[in-house]
Amino acid sequence: MKKVLLAKYIALTVGMSALSVSAIGAELTFLNEYSIPTATSFQNVKFGGLSAMAYDPAKGVYYAITDARNTPAEGMARFYTLNIKTNSKGIQRVDIQNMQQLTDADGKSFKEQEVDGEGFALTPDKKSVLWTSELGSPLRLSSLDGKLKKDFADKIPVSYNAGGDLKKAPEGLRNGATFEGASVTPDGKFLFVAAESALKQDGGISTTVSSSPVRILKFALQPDGNVGELVGEYIYNVDPIPRITKYGVSDNGLSEILALGNDKLLITERAGRNASEGFNDFDFNIRTYISDLSQATNIIGKKSLADVEKKNLLQPVSKKLLIDFDDYTKAPDCIEAVTFGPQINGKKSLIFVSDNNFQPYQATKFFMFVDDKGVLN
Repeated sequence: MKKVLLAKYIALTVGMSALSVSAIGAELTFLNEYSIPTATSFQNVKFGGLSAMAYDPAKGVYYAITDARNTPAEGMARFYTLNIKTNSKGIQRVDIQNMQQLTDADGKSFKEQEVDGEGFALTPDKKSVLWTSELGSPLRLSSLDGKLKKDFADKIPVSYNAGGDLKKAPEGLRNGATFEGASVTPDGKFLFVAAESALKQDGGISTTVSSSPVRILKFALQPDGNVGELVGEYIYNVDPIPRITKYGVSDNGLSEILALGNDKLLITERAGRNASEGFNDFDFNIRTYISDLSQATNIIGKKSLADVEKKNLLQPVSKKLLIDFDDYTKAPDCIEAVTFGPQINGKKSLIFVSDNNFQPYQATKFFMFVDDKGVLN
């Protein structure tokens, strides 16, 4: 494998939005939206597919994984190093500093359709990255040079059938709706991993009239990223589909999580639907909730929700709407990533990023909010 070397910064100052509004009673203040077109390339590889992002404040850089599956159209499995210039008005520019290939333990490229990066988090010591995949092993640890250090597939309960044949299996994760989110708690003691939709044995996917009981896993974690024992499994109910289309696909699922504390998460739900005949373009509704696990029932070790005693007392993860992106943009796109940004006037900020799916009708969009009221504490 030829190692991808650090490249010079390239500035991408396109699509800057003039939006800087906040809804009446909103908990966060929206600063702006910044867009990078799908036609953008870096080192002769199409830029896009960003599915999760992590911020290293000491270095002042962001790492963002793509969901590229080592195909000719999407390129190698990889993550980027980004420099995002911000101020009190929001994101001013995004520079791509580096593109690092993700490889196996021998430094060799993954095979085509062997990985599909979705969740991504820096280890507490900031020397490695933990990432989830919708193909192959569900949870891996890699160094910052992209080489695989450990595979944690054995940490996922057998009932999830993670890495198995999801299309044919009667139980477990659903094909294309596996582990979408991963986040390390601020104190570095725990790792959360969240599925996009319900396990087959737990219930159905979201419909226009019913929610989907998604599982969130909580693991003990060491500073170097070594994943310890599973300490919790919780149910989070993804909302019913908010809008439907006459053209085909309509869905809703969990697309990202961000740990605010040991029992507190930001959870983003992404609802998408065909906007025209065929796979031509999609519309999205994106909502982000503050969720509390402290009073939720720990169903650790339960193969199915049917195995839970006193089902009438089962308490799901609580949720409170924090952001409805329809309040701030006409086209939020496929938002799959969120991370803390730099402090703005001493207050926390959030940066969300969309996955352009390498489609010309989409874009890589960045959205920035600042926490004026301290709701993220």
